Amino acid sequence: MSKSIAVSQQSQQLHNDVQEAVKSIMGATQLKASDYGRVLRSALAASQKTVTIEIAAGDLAQLKKSGYKLCFAKKVGDADYNVVWQSYNAYLSNNEFSWTPQYQLFASNVFRENVQVKVSTNIINIGLGQTSTLDQHGLLSPAVTGGPNISLTFVNDYAPIHPGVNQLSTGIDGNQVSTPIYVAVNQVVTGSTALTPVETILVWFEQNVQTSTMFSTSRSKAIEIDLTFDNTAGRLYEGGQWKTV
Repeated sequence: MSKSIAVSQQSQQLHNDVQEAVKSIMGATQLKASDYGRVLRSALAASQKTVTIEIAAGDLAQLKKSGYKLCFAKKVGDADYNVVWQSYNAYLSNNEFSWTPQYQLFASNVFRENVQVKVSTNIINIGLGQTSTLDQHGLLSPAVTGGPNISLTFVNDYAPIHPGVNQLSTGIDGNQVSTPIYVAVNQVVTGSTALTPVETILVWFEQNVQTSTMFSTSRSKAIEIDLTFDNTAGRLYEGGQWKTV
């Protein structure tokens, strides 16, 4: 199976999960407009992905003494991971990190390794199967239905620029925030670009790194966790190695 087909299947599964959750809540009844928010929240909760990262006592002490942070990155399409989604220094023996398919779209004038993402345009909320257009003035339009139902579609009517994606997560500290998971390394020219989030994340420890930092090299001692067909996963870091729990 090719990488592009696998990515498509992963994103399609997520889209189907949300649709099925909505159908199960709606049943055979017709929703009132006032009920839409409740249904959407329930559907998103049904599609929430959660990873639990356990750290053995000896490793925890050594990591903290050496100033390492616990870091997460998220996959988009078949590109390499390239943005630190979240980084934490206040991690403990047991850490829970979760996310839902709630996205935002933006664009940046630059991609530069080892610096934080600089958002150059306005930011708009967007969902899978929706499209936003960056007009000739550099403004992103409100999202409308259109494009592949597994992707966020960015239509560029402006000039060569780097599209980017934010996603909502709930951190190990319990705080919910929407931060970048991806910025296109290369500028996209005018036309349509499909950005396909994938339910695969990267977890690792790193010194001197901040949330939203862009990178283009592999991370040391990282582990990739695929939650395409599961909603939960657990990993243990012990003796300098990752183990499944």
